[in-house]
Amino acid sequence: MAQGAHLKEILDFAQLQKLFGHFSTVTGLDVALFDVSGTELLNGRKADTICNAAKNCQKCREMIAYGGVMSSKLGEPYIFACGCGLIMCSSPVMYNDLLAGSIVCGPALLWEADEIALSEIAEKTEKMGIRIGAGDFLERTPACSCVNVTSAAQILFIIVNSLTREHSVYLKQRARITEQQRRISELILDSKFAAAGLIEMEKRASALAYPYETEKELIAFVQNGNKPQAANILNTLLSVIFCFAGGNIDTIRVRIFELVAFLSRAAVEAGAPLREVNTITRESFEICEDSTDFERLCFLTTQAMERFIDTVHQNRGEKQTSEHLSKAIGYIARNYAGDLSLSNVAARVFVSEYYLSHLFRKEMNTTFSNYVCRVRIDKAKEFLKSDKLTQIQEVAGKVGFNDANYFAKIFKKTTGVTPKEYQSFFCA
Repeated sequence: MAQGAHLKEILDFAQLQKLFGHFSTVTGLDVALFDVSGTELLNGRKADTICNAAKNCQKCREMIAYGGVMSSKLGEPYIFACGCGLIMCSSPVMYNDLLAGSIVCGPALLWEADEIALSEIAEKTEKMGIRIGAGDFLERTPACSCVNVTSAAQILFIIVNSLTREHSVYLKQRARITEQQRRISELILDSKFAAAGLIEMEKRASALAYPYETEKELIAFVQNGNKPQAANILNTLLSVIFCFAGGNIDTIRVRIFELVAFLSRAAVEAGAPLREVNTITRESFEICEDSTDFERLCFLTTQAMERFIDTVHQNRGEKQTSEHLSKAIGYIARNYAGDLSLSNVAARVFVSEYYLSHLFRKEMNTTFSNYVCRVRIDKAKEFLKSDKLTQIQEVAGKVGFNDANYFAKIFKKTTGVTPKEYQSFFCA
């Protein structure tokens, strides 16, 4: 959220109004919330104060806006003289490390209200067009030390900015959840379409079969700390779990918790301390609660996975076997359109062809060639969904198939529908 963010979006005004009331009662100081331009949005003060008389006048706005900027630069309350010549203290309201507004307490008197002070204040208020006797409002202005004013402002600074930080974390979580749900919904639609295109029951069952090889691929990335790849694969698995469970939330909970258990075991095998892994797993028990919906389930699973990855990374306990496999998988993902022969990929990750083939069979439960084919078909699906790529031959070339007819044959064998049928569904 940029500078000048709408404060109503990041602060609860109803609660803030209560806070201002209690603050003013305890300290005797007026308090108000301002945006970055110095315009007042909320206050906690008596009706007969000088600030109400001068509310939102140009001079006051300029001074308050300046105080907000200075306090944000300092990272703490900033004392300044207002347009009337009285002392105010500004605390910045920060959001995502940017100034969103300021909370100002005051005015206060830091000196004796003698004739000279009264004369100066009367002159300033007259220039501002404020029709009130200086002596009258000075009697209602509390006398405080500089330390007391600053301490009062510090209290507000700590309370309000802790609230905005909490809300910032919440909004970031919501943004991540929204993006994850968008991706999962797309994958669910993809899976349902592929399944609907299979007339024979055998093919339908095959389409809905749980992809254990994908689960192993996820585990490999968890063990080697590759968060982006792990997140993509996890979203795919979550969409499959949803389809596999027919939308039944209880079945989904069981499968997701089972997946978390697999990830915890993978983290331990990669060298993560058992105590830390147990803590992460135990804190994921919310997955089993009846009140946890699918959206929250997905977020909790992603959160647990990332913590497993961080724990593995911090303890530097990766297995060499999984490291070679992960590098090979990463290379294939980046170069799906290029030369992905077993010999070329093995050379890129510095292992023998036999050893790399063995890793795919042992840890991924698939052959090297089948895995490469699956990656290319998955990428082809992405291209086919785009209305910019209408030629099947063009798509085939972009994912590493030199023969469009062979590509169409493999695509139908894998998905149950032809590339053209798949494309027409998403680009209709």
